[in-house]
Order: sequence, then C-alpha cells, then structure tokens
Amino acid sequence: MFTGIIKNLGVVKDISENSLTIKTEDKEFLNIDLGTSVAVDGVCLTVRDIQENKLIFQISNESRNRSIIKGYKDNVSVNLELPTTVKDFLSGHIVQGHVDEISEVLDITEDKKDLWTFEFNSNNSKYLVDKGSVTVNGVSLTVVNPNKHSFKVAVIDETYKRTNFQFLQADSQVNIEYDIISKYVERLINDN
Repeated sequence: MFTGIIKNLGVVKDISENSLTIKTEDKEFLNIDLGTSVAVDGVCLTVRDIQENKLIFQISNESRNRSIIKGYKDNVSVNLELPTTVKDFLSGHIVQGHVDEISEVLDITEDKKDLWTFEFNSNNSKYLVDKGSVTVNGVSLTVVNPNKHSFKVAVIDETYKRTNFQFLQADSQVNIEYDIISKYVERLINDN
C-alpha cells in the first residue's frame, strides 16, 4: 500500500519487453530488500535486483498494457514511492498501485505564482467526486470540478517540484488510479 506522497524522482535507464531499470541516487531506495514493492508513476512493481544505483523490475503484461510504462523512453523522469509502514503519516490517501486507466493531459494553467491547474480526460467519471481523491502518476491529488469527460486538480509548488508534473504538457499520457473506496461501494451496490 502507498499514500501517493512521492519520495523522489528516478530516471528510466532501460526498458525492454519484460524489464524496467530505474536510476536513483536515493539511498533509501537503494537499500531496500529484493522483493520490495515500489510505486513507479503509481504502478506497483517488485524490485528484482539492485545494481549500483539502479533498481531493476520485472514487468508483467498487465502492468505494461494498463499503464504508460509501454511508452517509456530512456531518460524519462518517473515518480518513485516506497510502500507505507505503520509508522508513516498517511498524508495522501490509500493507494494500491493498481492503475485503472491511462489518461491524457488536456490543459495546464498556471493560476497564480506557484499554483497550477491540470485538466485530464476521464473515461470513468463515476469514480470522481468533487474534493475526493484520485492518483495521477502515483501522486495523491484532490479532484476539482469533475464532469462526464474530464476533471481538474490543483498542484501546489512543492508537489510540482517533487514530481514529474514539471515535465508534463498538453497531450502527455498519465496513469490514473481511482479511489478504491468508490470502487468497493460500486461493487457492494451492484451485488445487491
């Protein structure tokens, strides 16, 4: 389980059919045990090997097909998060690392100094509520003004600088994970 609070950025160094290598200088990531889960742009991946300052992950077809991983190129910056522990603050929301869909950035607006509004398309607007939670590229964000086809989020300066949001532009592809609570509620309602 993750919280959507990004710890650091990593850089894609190699991508193949079933392997992903991410470079990081963050010692906390480099000192984890093999088999530990790491969220990479919000996708829960298991560390298969650590070599020098690189994390190596095996990629399943499901992860590749459901996320933006299939479009990664060398030197792309990715958001990294370690799994939460019982001692951590739950500053974001409950994030599983199970991407629901790929979305596209529709618009980016700098509203005020150090505050940006990002608009994304949405194929599953039923899971979005105003002031509810959504995960975009692994980042826990608050939904603003959702409608049938899109939603917005406000991104503060600290989040902007800490994540790969600083590199996004209109037409960029992102991973979306909807709040798990809304999916459980839907399932309960539909099963009765």
